[in-house]
Amino acid sequence: MESLIDRTLGGYNLTQELGMGGMATVYKAYQPRLERSVAVKVLDPAFITDDSDVLARFRREAKAIAALRHPNILTVYDYGEEEGLAYIVMEYVEGGTLKDRLEGEPFEPQRAVGLSIGVGRALAFGHDQGIIHRDVKPANILLPREDWPLLADFGLVKLQQARRALTQAGMILGTPDYTSPEQALGEPADHRADIYALGVVLYEMITGRLPFEADKAFDVLLMHINEAPPKPREIVPNTPEIAEDIILKALAKSPAERYPDMQDMVTNLEAVWETFQTSVHLASPPAEDSIHHATMQIDSVQSFLKGPRFVVAATGSPLLIPQKDEVLIGRADPRGKVVPDIDLSVYGGGTAGVSRQHARLLRTGEGWMIEDLRSTNGTFVNDRRVPASQPTPLNDGDSVRCGQLVLNFHTDEVDSL
Repeated sequence: MESLIDRTLGGYNLTQELGMGGMATVYKAYQPRLERSVAVKVLDPAFITDDSDVLARFRREAKAIAALRHPNILTVYDYGEEEGLAYIVMEYVEGGTLKDRLEGEPFEPQRAVGLSIGVGRALAFGHDQGIIHRDVKPANILLPREDWPLLADFGLVKLQQARRALTQAGMILGTPDYTSPEQALGEPADHRADIYALGVVLYEMITGRLPFEADKAFDVLLMHINEAPPKPREIVPNTPEIAEDIILKALAKSPAERYPDMQDMVTNLEAVWETFQTSVHLASPPAEDSIHHATMQIDSVQSFLKGPRFVVAATGSPLLIPQKDEVLIGRADPRGKVVPDIDLSVYGGGTAGVSRQHARLLRTGEGWMIEDLRSTNGTFVNDRRVPASQPTPLNDGDSVRCGQLVLNFHTDEVDSL
């Protein structure tokens, strides 16, 4: 496919080539009408023939992913066909991809698990809509921030409810390093192929290497089909055993032996994440301070039972609300000067799409109110969106959602033990 740099498609000025795949090229483009940069994915015209289903699949891709609205899925803006070219217009992300960060060295387990949770939530959401990604890999995981993954390129999706198959039987879709055994055999694949691929990605982050490596792609496929991967703890001994168990279950050869659905895998990953948070906040103190430390822990727990607080719905972790008239909710930025009063980063806020300055609590004579601070993914009370800069009353027992992180609000009344 010849370069389209300096061409204009549908009002988008193509300025830079970002990447090329087997069937399409992605360009950075400028949209003058909205004064913003976008990414434009252009299908290679060589694949568009009168008797080919490729264009039909490309149209179907555009409609499918345009309907997916999730904090961990790249946004699709537009689709068009012009002068024999078909293209999709997507959100442009400056931060690069997970592939750019993988340099043969293991990630900290906490970081690897956190990123996997975000990708897993995106896949679980897609699966709920009847869409399988089929090409989960680090190159398709964008990082607008280091702790916020965006899953991109549903170019090989298969609609589970489609009446007509748009791929030929026996055709292998995906990338060999992340291909499930059933895909490698050319067999029909369902959502459990995405579970396998996410298991490979997590394995690579945890160990710094792929589970199967060979000079030829065909040999890698054979290894996916026939060989057991080295256990992560044999490569990186400090890998949490529970994280290893999750990886090996996701990498089971038989789809029936993997997690039955992506949400089950995410739930287990979130449990691992919670152990990381517990170890940070309840690390064992020196022996001589143990009694004092234990007393402080008891006092801390009692204070949570008395004051106004949030409780993280997924884990039951209590968050004491400071006795201030204005309380900032968000995520701490090591490079920034603003520190939130309630920092949600340690509770998965990064992967849940919580903004640095997400929302604000206001204490009034009539009680607590909450307002959204024009956050990226919104603030919701009992699933109703809070308008930006318009305080909304909070009542005992209300559910507050910041992005995808759900908190339960409780007032001053003491909980019964």
